[in-house]
Amino acid sequence: MGPSVRGEGILSLEDFLIGFWEGFFLDDRDANNLLTMLWTWQNGDISKTPGFEGDYEKTLGAIQARAMVMPAEKDLYFAPEDEEYAMRRMKNAELRVIPGVWGHFAGSGMNEENTKFIDGALKELLAAS
Repeated sequence: MGPSVRGEGILSLEDFLIGFWEGFFLDDRDANNLLTMLWTWQNGDISKTPGFEGDYEKTLGAIQARAMVMPAEKDLYFAPEDEEYAMRRMKNAELRVIPGVWGHFAGSGMNEENTKFIDGALKELLAAS
């Protein structure tokens, strides 16, 4: 049996690209979902909210909800340093970096330790609300 989308049996870069990456994005996926996600990444600027005139720090400072900012330790899309910058400008936010090597996939449910870390943090956040 070949590599799976869950990462079992991956022994080389080719196994990863074919067995995981292609399996993750090509199995029963509507291309429009990926295009919409890419559009959101390119255009999802909270400082464009009316009344903030493109001021990112002012926008972050206006967030009043309790928040737990949880980037993954090795995430190259949402680096912990970037998320710490944002968290420090929010009134009621806390930073919890998800440990491990899974990077952006840390929150995907593929790693039991990451899932326990995330679930524990969310239970704390909700219990304090």
